[in-house]
Amino acid sequence: MKIASSAMLASLLVAGCAATTPPDVLPAFNPADPVMGVRDAHYHPIVDSYRHREPVDPQNWRRLNDELSPKSNGAGS
Repeated sequence: MKIASSAMLASLLVAGCAATTPPDVLPAFNPADPVMGVRDAHYHPIVDSYRHREPVDPQNWRRLNDELSPKSNGAGS
């Protein structure tokens, strides 16, 4: 059992040393390089479409459902 464990550990060690580094996928980026340019930063307000809303009293559910439902009589059950 001890020999099998040693053999497996030795094979993992040899495989780890033989591994190559992954290829460079992205080009080297250097922020100080003027050729790379500067990305334009746009301002996007977070609360652009904010609308102030006030709490209201409860309304009649049946009337509200009738207003939101399709107008044809055959729709729904």
